[in-house]
Amino acid sequence: MAGIKRRAPFVFKMLKSKWIWLNDRDDPDQYVRFYDAFRYDGGTVSMELSCDSNYELYINGELAAFGQYPDFPHDKVYDTLDITRFCVKGKNTVCILVWYYGIGSMTYCKGLPGLIYEISSAGKPLAFSDGSTLCRKAGDYVCGRKKIITTQLGLSYTYDARGHAEINFGADAAKDCRPAVEVAGRPKEMRVRPNKKIALRDFSPAALIDEKRKIYDLGQETVGYLSIRFRAPAGAVLNISYGEYVVFPGDGEAELLFATENGEGGVRRKIHNRDFSVELIGNGDWFEFRNFMRRLGCRYLQVSCDGPAEIDYIGLYPAEYPVKIVEYKADNALRQRIYDTCVRTLRLCMFEHYEDCPWREQALYTLDSRNQMLCGYKAFGEYEFPRSVLKLIGSDRRDDGLLHICAPSRDDLVIPFFSLIYIIETEEYVRYSGDGSLAFELYDKLRGIANVFLDRMENGLTPNFYGDRRYWNFYEWNPTLCGRLSEKEPKAFDIVLNSALSMALASLTALAGAVGNAQDAQRFTKLREKLNEKINDTFYDKTEGLYRTFSDRGDVCELGNAMAVLCGAADGWCARNICDRLVRAELPIPTTLSMKAFKYDALLSVDEGYRPYIQSEIDRIYGYMLNCGATSFWETIKGARDFDSAGSLCHGWSAIPIIYMSRRSDRV
Repeated sequence: MAGIKRRAPFVFKMLKSKWIWLNDRDDPDQYVRFYDAFRYDGGTVSMELSCDSNYELYINGELAAFGQYPDFPHDKVYDTLDITRFCVKGKNTVCILVWYYGIGSMTYCKGLPGLIYEISSAGKPLAFSDGSTLCRKAGDYVCGRKKIITTQLGLSYTYDARGHAEINFGADAAKDCRPAVEVAGRPKEMRVRPNKKIALRDFSPAALIDEKRKIYDLGQETVGYLSIRFRAPAGAVLNISYGEYVVFPGDGEAELLFATENGEGGVRRKIHNRDFSVELIGNGDWFEFRNFMRRLGCRYLQVSCDGPAEIDYIGLYPAEYPVKIVEYKADNALRQRIYDTCVRTLRLCMFEHYEDCPWREQALYTLDSRNQMLCGYKAFGEYEFPRSVLKLIGSDRRDDGLLHICAPSRDDLVIPFFSLIYIIETEEYVRYSGDGSLAFELYDKLRGIANVFLDRMENGLTPNFYGDRRYWNFYEWNPTLCGRLSEKEPKAFDIVLNSALSMALASLTALAGAVGNAQDAQRFTKLREKLNEKINDTFYDKTEGLYRTFSDRGDVCELGNAMAVLCGAADGWCARNICDRLVRAELPIPTTLSMKAFKYDALLSVDEGYRPYIQSEIDRIYGYMLNCGATSFWETIKGARDFDSAGSLCHGWSAIPIIYMSRRSDRV
């Protein structure tokens, strides 16, 4: 099945290990080190490990692994690691640093602090976690500060180099250690990591471009882990800000838009309640620092200190998910640059799961991931990663039957439209990969989501999710379709939601067929036919030959009309007319970057002859970003200026030209 690596859904290989922690308290933002040792006489040595929330593993003082898979507490995931190459004959030391977040975000679903591990060889346990494991609170990381970068990303960190002397990764347990506490309430069943571990690349140093302001340039958008060698007085705080752009005094309009705290320009650290920075505390001597638990997405770094400080080097260890890139040759240099930059953008937003952007959020949304999956099928030709993403989203639980805004998260915010996209992207995965097993695993979940919308129907249409601030009626970033975040919205019937429901019913029909449920397939087909009739009766303006966005208003948008074509409500002459007018840009509200896939798919569903138009629009829009110096593609065409100067300059959903820069026969 297209190279998909099958894995057992639930496996618990750890025979003797117990969940442990420093104590039985649930204190947020805590760093704890655990120490163990084992004897090695030869052969393969494996280690199973899971924690809440993140970890760095050192064997004999060498970094052997890092990065807990982001999961739900009820669906815990563990790593299986081959640590043989780190072992030596005789005694081997183990040090595990665990960072417990303890504060929920849109990228972390709060669980309970804990660590479980087991080291074995030839089926024989060599070391394992239990009440005899030694541990202590980390003296070098500042615990309990709870400094938030963004509500999506969660916590930042503060590292105190003065506490490093008490740590020796390659020796026996540090001083003042005590036996760990065996803790209850953690899962007894776990599943093995469903995709590959993130890989590190060689260190990427940043070049000093402004001596006075200590601004460093990585040369391009980069995602990775901070490494720095510095000297600062004992107790002096070194603040490292990171971002995707730099503003210097005299930049005119840019200076007004991106004004920094001190008015001197540089990397903008604070944007409203966001704080894009980490902190290091000096120890009076040269110190080398690396962190592999908070991934930074940026191009620029800026260092400031409340005392004299020297920087020997600073940069990132770039990280990437290991994939093989399928070769693509464009017919001209611009299109090759566009395609290659799209692939680069995709990889910069691809780690344990697909992420919307590496700088501001690192969050998994269904709409974003749908775009990214469609691109990945062609760019990488692999299906294990998207399968793991769909399974992670499918582990979400809400009483209302919909999906939280992101996964894994318990943030009580929902974009209903995105729940419908989840049905669509799952069916696309099954269709492109040939992996029908996922249809069986997720079918009940997907059918339940559809029933939420069907149960809300009034006179054949589903209204928006009105009167409840938990529901955000968002479709795309324009004033008509972006909804009102965290506000109670009035009742309305719109074409985008109902067209998406029709498309989801078509996907469910295919999935019902895949699982052998003919009754459901017939039911969903009939429901879709009736819904499309109602869409035409309610939204189609015969005079204009277009579909209105809302039942009670005359607004007309590209997205709504494209989706009317895709769901089958518009067909024949009507569909052709819509497509011709899309090409002539006659509709007043254009699609944004994230939704171009719906527009392009609508065009190609009617006539392959629209492909030159699609390519020319890609050339124009993406060529513009490249001419502006983009090394990855933006969240919206406004770039950093959007969202009150918080626009992302690297956004996975904007990689969609990958899908269309080919012949029809080459498309996924």
